[in-house]
Amino acid sequence: MPGREQWLEDLRRDVPKPHSADEQDETLERIRKRYPPVLTTAQVAEVLDLNPRTVMNMANDGRLPASRIAGSRKFHYFLDDIISALRESRVEPSNIADDPA
Repeated sequence: MPGREQWLEDLRRDVPKPHSADEQDETLERIRKRYPPVLTTAQVAEVLDLNPRTVMNMANDGRLPASRIAGSRKFHYFLDDIISALRESRVEPSNIADDPA
């Protein structure tokens, strides 16, 4: 059975490496080419790999920026707002070695 040091080494190896700025720019460019500037709930769900109901819940409680025409139940999302929300919500991996187990 591997010891704690081996376990930590395996975990460190499996932690995804941050994407370079160029890789991030390429990904955003592909998204911008594929999707229109104003998105439906289904399109946002596809971009974020979420269930459409989750996207609607997040729009309702303010976690995702959305617009709704008066009297309509349908949300609309600006692609640039969704990208900005992703950037603002970035999570950095913690240092595994500092994690007391």
